[in-house]
Parts: sequence; C-alpha cells; structure tokens
Amino acid sequence: MTRCHRISILAITAGLLLVFLQVPKASAIPAFARKYETSCQTCHIGFPKLNAFGEAFRLNGYRMPAETDDQIKMKPVSLGADAYKKMWPRAIYPSDLPGQVPLALNVKMASVYASSVDDTGRHLVQNDFQFPQEANLFAGGTLGEHMSFLSEVTWSENADGSSSTELERAHLQFGSFIGPEHLFNVKVGKFAPGYADGFHEMWLSTDNGVDTLFAFNPVGPKGGTELADSGGGVSLPENVKGVELYGVAAHRFFYTVGAANGLGVTNGNTGNGSATKDVYGRVDYKFGGMGLDGDSTGVTLPPENWRERSFRVGVLGYRGTGKGTDFPFTDDAGADISIQDRNFTRAGVYASWFFDDLNVFGVALTGRDRLDTFDTAHVLDNSASYRYHSWFVQSDYVILPPLQASLRYENLSPADRQTKSIRAVNASLAFFAYANVKTMVEYHRDLNDAKNYQLSTILRFAF
Repeated sequence: MTRCHRISILAITAGLLLVFLQVPKASAIPAFARKYETSCQTCHIGFPKLNAFGEAFRLNGYRMPAETDDQIKMKPVSLGADAYKKMWPRAIYPSDLPGQVPLALNVKMASVYASSVDDTGRHLVQNDFQFPQEANLFAGGTLGEHMSFLSEVTWSENADGSSSTELERAHLQFGSFIGPEHLFNVKVGKFAPGYADGFHEMWLSTDNGVDTLFAFNPVGPKGGTELADSGGGVSLPENVKGVELYGVAAHRFFYTVGAANGLGVTNGNTGNGSATKDVYGRVDYKFGGMGLDGDSTGVTLPPENWRERSFRVGVLGYRGTGKGTDFPFTDDAGADISIQDRNFTRAGVYASWFFDDLNVFGVALTGRDRLDTFDTAHVLDNSASYRYHSWFVQSDYVILPPLQASLRYENLSPADRQTKSIRAVNASLAFFAYANVKTMVEYHRDLNDAKNYQLSTILRFAF
C-alpha cells in the first residue's frame, strides 16, 4: 500500500469517526468528467467551487474553451448528416445527443449537532445522523453545436424527519448564434441567476449558503427583522424561473440581464397585477489571470490550476414587485393586517481577489422595499419605504490541494434600527480523500446568541 493511499484511508476513517463522535449544496457534474475522460479537478478547486478554467467551461455552455473533437472522448450520437446544415431551412438542422447517459449523482451524509432557543426561551438541542441528508441527481450535456442543458432534482431530509423532492434547476442554454463568440448567450428555464455568479450556494466551498443575502424576509411591520426558511418576501432570489441573456466581451468583461417570475407568481397569486416580471442585471470586469472565456493570451498561468492572481469587480441589481400579493400579520395591538411589497430594488457590489492559494471575495448589498399595509377591511392604511443593508466577506485557502479551509463573516442590518443586526460566522475545513470524495467539518454561529449554533460533519461523494 502506497503512502498516498494510506493517507487517504486515514482521512476517510478520521472523517467517519468525526461523524460517529458527532463533532458537530452541490453542483459537481461527473458526467462531464466521463465525456472528456478528465478529473473533476480540471474544473474545480474542490467541488463544487470552480477554478478559472471551470468558470470558462460553464460560461461556454459546458464546453472546453477552444474545444476540439480530440478532446471529446465519448463521441456524441449524430442526429442528421452535416450536409443538412447547408440545406437548412429546407431540411431540419442536424444535432447530436450525448454519447452516454448524461447523469450524475451527488450524495451528502451529515451528522448535525445544532443548538437553538425557541420563542419561549427554552434551549433546544438537535443531535441527528442524517444518513443521507441530501441526494442530487444531475443531467448535463450539450445538444449540437450551440445548445446545452443542465437539470438537478434534489431529495432532502427535513428537520422534522420528513423528506421532500424538488426540481431545483432545469434550463436550456443557447450559445452565440450571432456576433462575436461568447458575446450573446441565452438561458431559459429554472436556474441560478447570473447576478449571483461566484457567490451562489452551488459554487461555494462551504456547505452553508449566504443566508443574509438570500434568506432575509423584508416583508413585515417595520421592514422585517429576521431570516426565513420559506414564504414572505425575498432579499435576493437564489434560483429564478425566467430568461437570461449573458455574455463575455474582450475576454474579461461579463454582463447579464434577465427577466424572471415575480413575487406574486412565486407565492401562487397571479391576480391584481402580481404576474409582472422582475428584472435584474450585472456587469463586472476581471483583471489578471485567465480570461472569463478561457483566453490566456499574454498571461503566464501557474502549473497549479487552482492558483491565480486576479481581481474581479462588478455591480449587480434586481427590481421586482409584489403588488397584489398579501402577506398576513398581526400588529402590536393584536389586529389582523396584511402587507404587500409594492416594489423592491436591490443594488450591490461584488469583488473577488485571487492571490495564489488564497481567494477573498464578498458582496455589499442594499435593499429598498415599498410596503403597503392594509387593515381588516383591506383598506390601505399606510405606505412606507424601508431600507436594509447586508454584506459578507469570505476567505478560502488551499492549505494543500486535498486540504482546504474557509471562513466567512455575514452581517445584515434590518430597516428597523431598534433591532439588532444579524451577524454570523461560518468556518469549515474540507479534506478531499479522492477527487470525488469529500469530508468536511463546518461550524456556523449566530454572533448575537451564543446558544444558537450548528456543528456539522459531512461526507459527500459524487459519481
């Protein structure tokens, strides 16, 4: 037995011991590794986090930058002869299918030790073997020269022991048909919106997402005060159903604009104008390192593909309406009221700095909500504008390629300045026993309440 295998076996054993001793989201697609017969590390610093090449691969419609036929080891199944291209539109334009069933599975086992305090002040402790906690079935590949697809069905175990199944993503992507390469791409379906590129849960090295950006509920008396698991309004939608146009210009300039279902449709209310679509956008620029389209002209890249020296900075925005969608509340006097989020805007700044083994990135966001309050007779009683502010900074460090650490601080200041800011810290240590087997220890704490924390030990594998 080699020293490398001994270390890997010891690491797996240590991870499992952590699980059983209870020391207190995913998007790796092994289907792509099979298609090109390459390691997951070609595109990932450590799944699911992408390296610069992986970012270019994703933005290029799940194709290698400057891809050649020789790079594709599992050849696609042709749907029509190439001669039909010249005959179009007198013949159907030919396409192809993936050469293998383009499926991949990610499974997450977790031991969760969680401490919290309920509304009555009672201290609650959860100590749970969630074996498995989550399973993700992916399908991803290309269709012909210009189209690609990605879908994800997730089964997960809920806190009460029940389970749920959800179609998290399913989109069809159209590559640049006109103009310069990479400049005009269209995405249709349910997907992670481009404004969250780089800090969406599916691209984070941590198990926990950035709740202060995606889970805050700004709908409520005085503009909302807490994070919410579901329902209510939105701070930023983590996934959208819509249409998105995005592209890369001059190798380093990224843009995206999109239209998505509004708050009313999300909550099942399509009357009273609530079916109005939300709109969003983002622009940013990358200095140094590999280009966003995979171009490396004039750049000296290190042999270690997780390393880079670059700086990416940009702005993002979102505008939507919840007019016509009622959310019920009880006011301080005990009377039943309803609130509508007539319109809301989000504006933020994103930055990411790579310096060899270190990546520091973050977002600063401000949100404005125009809330209309109605009395029991549904007569408008008050209309006021509320603003909240949120920001986070995260540092990821590659100690050794198999050993990676992450630390994140989050802060959210609700509109009501009489309430405390929501502050949290998230720390994790991950060990990759193999390219597709990952063990993690992750700690998350509410800095306003010492009894509110979670310690998780996680084992993930993908195939």
